[in-house]
Amino acid sequence: MGTGSSPAVSDDIQQFLDRRAELLSAGDIEGYLAPVAPAALELEGPIATGAATVPLADISFNVSRGSGETADSLSGRRVDLSYTYEGLPADNTFRLSIQYDFARDDASWTIEAATLRRDSRLPVWATGAVLFERSDHFLALFRPDIDSPGRVMADAEQARAQLGEKVPFPLENTYLLLIAGDEEQYRQMAGTTLGPTSPIAQVETSYEVTPDNIRVLARQMVINRQKLYENGQSLETLRHELGHFLLANVTRPFTPAWVSEAAAMYLAGTRTVSIWRDGVAGSKFADVTIDRLTRASSLGEHGTNQEGTSLEYAYSAAAAWYLIETYGADQFWDFYASYAQLPADELYDRLPETVPGLDGRPPADAPIEQLAVETTIDALDRFYDLTPNQLDVRITGWMARQ
Repeated sequence: MGTGSSPAVSDDIQQFLDRRAELLSAGDIEGYLAPVAPAALELEGPIATGAATVPLADISFNVSRGSGETADSLSGRRVDLSYTYEGLPADNTFRLSIQYDFARDDASWTIEAATLRRDSRLPVWATGAVLFERSDHFLALFRPDIDSPGRVMADAEQARAQLGEKVPFPLENTYLLLIAGDEEQYRQMAGTTLGPTSPIAQVETSYEVTPDNIRVLARQMVINRQKLYENGQSLETLRHELGHFLLANVTRPFTPAWVSEAAAMYLAGTRTVSIWRDGVAGSKFADVTIDRLTRASSLGEHGTNQEGTSLEYAYSAAAAWYLIETYGADQFWDFYASYAQLPADELYDRLPETVPGLDGRPPADAPIEQLAVETTIDALDRFYDLTPNQLDVRITGWMARQ
């Protein structure tokens, strides 16, 4: 038989996958695994059993189309498994990509091999047993070997209520929490290959960019419960991370870290007065500038020690407090939201195929950095009539007065 792209074969496979999605949605583990060969069970088994234990909704499989097809087989074909959670916003979609080998068995198809693609990670419910609990505004997933996450969820509700009046953007009714009992669980639950960026908690998102739209997907917060209550600042920490959560839909991959962290620290009520005073007195902020921070993919990226990272966070916090106390909160939030006003087609055209934070693909920092610089210069000029250098002077003077 000849090879080549065959829409009929892909359509047939898609119908097969649609039926599998129905079985997965119904919790029919036996039916879902029936066409799976033993070699593919290592991946497919945990997906089937895990999905049956959590409240998933809108499950779908979508096969890519390409060459190398025959009437009887498709090898190395990418299939995206997408799903949402019941009660969460319909646009908060999670996705994992699997590479399948299909073969026809009589009148149907079998899955001969299944491999998680390098740019994907299994969901927490497919890497071990999980339980779930709900509160008014949170769905929490956690391992069965830890106590009920009731305290964390109650504190998260309190932190959300404290932030509600300070955030001008619409709040989602329900947010997803992954609550780890210890550091090992925390590292396993974190959705980054390099491990968590914070030892206590972090908000994770991914982006899908098309010429017509920018979607912020896979919005979740991962919490290390063991660390959360060690320093007596659990509510401040939750306010900070919830700040990132509540701003996720107006944050972009090119929003500078100093802008997003400044907003989160303002919402958390973090005022690092001692670092401001000591830093100004000791000229420790000499190398910390808005221009440099705008070019960094994360705060502390260029720091050589913990003090350097602390200085960058403190400087970012000072930027938010200065701008808000001088020009008002409404103007600051307009400044923040302006990053999300970049047209989707302009972002799409500027980005190469590999973009950090978009479905876990390898980094391509140069376009992101350039967009961050351009949009920041424009936003500071439009909303504050300031250049980055002028803002540095204002921040330093403001810190000295605290």
